[in-house]
Amino acid sequence: MEVPTIKELISREKGKKVVMLGNEAMARGALEAGIGFASTYPGTPASEVGDSIAQVAEQIPGLTFQYSTNEYVALENAIGASWSGVRALCAMKMVGMNVAADPLFTLAYSGVTPTGGLVIINGGDPAALSSTNEQDNRYYGLHARIPVVEPASVQESKDFVVEAFNISEKFDVPVIVNSTARACHAVGVVELGELRDPPKEGRFVKNWSKYYNTLVLAVMNHQKLINNQNKMINEYAPVTKLNTILPGDSKTGIITSGMSYNYTLEALDVLGIYDVPILKLGLVYPLSPKQIVDFASKLEQIIIMEELDPFLEGEVKKIAYDQGLEIPIRGKELFPATGELNTDIAVQAYAKVFGKIPPIDMNEVNLKALGASAILPMRTPTMCPGCPHRATYYAIKKAIEGKNYDVVWANDIGCYATGALPPFQMGDFMTCMSAGESIAAGMSYKAKSQKMVAFIGDSTFLHTGIPGLLNAVWNDADLLLVIMDNRWTAMTGHQPTPASGVNWSGKQAKAVSIRDIVSALGVDYVRVADPFNVKNAIAIFEDALKRTGVRVVISQQECLLEARRRNRAVIEEKREKGVRQYIDVNEDACIFCEECIKEFGCPALTVAEFEGEKVSHIDLSRCVECMVCKQLCKGCAITVTKVWPGTTILEEGKK
Repeated sequence: MEVPTIKELISREKGKKVVMLGNEAMARGALEAGIGFASTYPGTPASEVGDSIAQVAEQIPGLTFQYSTNEYVALENAIGASWSGVRALCAMKMVGMNVAADPLFTLAYSGVTPTGGLVIINGGDPAALSSTNEQDNRYYGLHARIPVVEPASVQESKDFVVEAFNISEKFDVPVIVNSTARACHAVGVVELGELRDPPKEGRFVKNWSKYYNTLVLAVMNHQKLINNQNKMINEYAPVTKLNTILPGDSKTGIITSGMSYNYTLEALDVLGIYDVPILKLGLVYPLSPKQIVDFASKLEQIIIMEELDPFLEGEVKKIAYDQGLEIPIRGKELFPATGELNTDIAVQAYAKVFGKIPPIDMNEVNLKALGASAILPMRTPTMCPGCPHRATYYAIKKAIEGKNYDVVWANDIGCYATGALPPFQMGDFMTCMSAGESIAAGMSYKAKSQKMVAFIGDSTFLHTGIPGLLNAVWNDADLLLVIMDNRWTAMTGHQPTPASGVNWSGKQAKAVSIRDIVSALGVDYVRVADPFNVKNAIAIFEDALKRTGVRVVISQQECLLEARRRNRAVIEEKREKGVRQYIDVNEDACIFCEECIKEFGCPALTVAEFEGEKVSHIDLSRCVECMVCKQLCKGCAITVTKVWPGTTILEEGKK
């Protein structure tokens, strides 16, 4: 078994077994389907789908890949490729579907082409592990009449993507592959299929009635969509291998899908129940009435286990009503509609259904497996050591100190969202990408005695933040917008943005100037601050806060993780030559004000008790030498010492 490398992702060894993430398996499935175009706006938990394709795109002739500025642009580009007769993939997290919804619904009317299937991979996030809500996107399938398939294993993650392209072309419709965070990041063995080469070129065949949706044409295409869906329900859904039935003699049957299927099997095994018939749905929309009726024909009750909303439960109950099935159907009365489901929850629910007593305490088992003797402490999300966002928050915090400002802090989704937590606590609300600036602008018209400060990342600004800023200028809002420009889409894995200066493959590309964009939108007050120059950054924020109207401060400093990765070779070369730099705390000079810890919150700095006395310390394994602590130290106790090659003399040096 092997962890997938570039070589394995594009391997032509059919039957070879490789260990993959669910996301990597979906990427491989798209390659086996012969995609000629792939687009994405990176969003956890779906980021690795696009990242995996980006690694190999240059090695597959005819394959075009792009990181897009947002999800609707990504989908619209994919539509263009599909309508050119080329198979296209578009990947996004679940809230990105809201951004892409406008073209999505009309795409369903027009459909695809006979050789240009279009598949949308949706990364769902039960428990909101990296999102602001738990949105269940199976309803997009219901609302737009788009088929939804849902894999339950890493192998199915690959295979279902291949089949989704076949469905798309057969029924002239885009297809959603719905995968949750647990499935996206599951690790498993994948047996590779045949790699299919994409066409090197496509061609758009004009068809006005198909593609020009307006008036009677839109209505006609809507009816075509309904006809194709009915054809799918009658001809495909009853026989598809995406759905499977595990036979059993019990009068209680289970309908489930995705990761809930795995939890069901594990729970039944724990309870020692092996005779339950299970309908495992891979095609979760549309459902086949015939299949549901056949499955229920010998049962006395049906249990439906699914994550989040009672989507399958509602669809099955509708079919049962229409088909005259008088059988109890239970779902959300047994399983919660919030958070992730797991085997523990399944054991408790099925124990009630089948009148069993769980033979083990699942919580105790889990703790023992982790080697824990007590409940594990939760880890609070925080910024990395040397994160420029921390320095930005610190500078603003100092800029308002003693000013008696009544500030409303509008935050956004990204690394900087942790600024709402101690020690800064500068985040009063967070809704969705780029909403902070517009909500704060709206407040400014009414809450005139308060100062509105909104934070937005560079990638988010280029994603959907530009219209909000334009609107604020046009309507004369009173708002300070702080653009946290670290050059990368850092939270999802350091994918490039249009301002990064590189493209998806890492090659040099034209870097868009955020400052020029802001100025072009009509903002008169634009300043650029380096958060690692603390004194200057504080002065810029002090000036910006004194003023009124729309003001923009671009806090510009590259993410140190990415910078150090890029400069690792240079750093190693210096070390090989013998140069060593050490950053430490001079205990004699330290006055234990704890500014660096309590106010700045650097995770590399600690204060501990040693032989009854306080001792300040810098953890060199975490320190990234951003040197902010040296600037804010009230006792000038932070020292930078270099050991030069060929000597044992310690010399004070500068970074």
